Amino acid sequence: MASENCGGEPVVFPSRFRGQAGASPGLLFLRAYNRWHGIVRKSLAKCGLTHPQFVFLACTGYLAQAEEHVTQSMVASLADMDLMTVSQLAVLLEKKGLILRTAHPLDSRAKSVKLSADGRQRLGNSLPMVEAVDKEFFGALGSGQQDFMLMLRVLSAVADEVVSPGHEAGSAP
Repeated sequence: MASENCGGEPVVFPSRFRGQAGASPGLLFLRAYNRWHGIVRKSLAKCGLTHPQFVFLACTGYLAQAEEHVTQSMVASLADMDLMTVSQLAVLLEKKGLILRTAHPLDSRAKSVKLSADGRQRLGNSLPMVEAVDKEFFGALGSGQQDFMLMLRVLSAVADEVVSPGHEAGSAP
């Protein structure tokens, strides 16, 4: 059933989900993500961090377990964030005293990053909070949590291969 807009023209919602928005996997995913993200944001605010700042600190801490010189590019790759965003976060976190940035000893184009003492403390306070949010939020899945993790891995792997409708893989849109 079409309604009319202000100009009197009939409005038709061109979706296969018109009349049943709850059947759209994209909308359901977005709603679940937004609820989880809202809880995470509130938790991190108690530590004086935004979610992207936390992700930067967590990725840096994680990578530092195995790498002597963690680069901004490595952080971007692990978090699947663009390099410009990671660069801006690095500048801000350095100003806040949460990371140290130095020239990479082997690659003059790269910056090495590491957590400062304050950064390690902030991560130490915030990481258990975020993990507790994850445990409670995703715990609602019960025994389906492992299947959900597998599905997320599948979606993460195919995300780069998805093409716009009407375009073949490898062709310009």
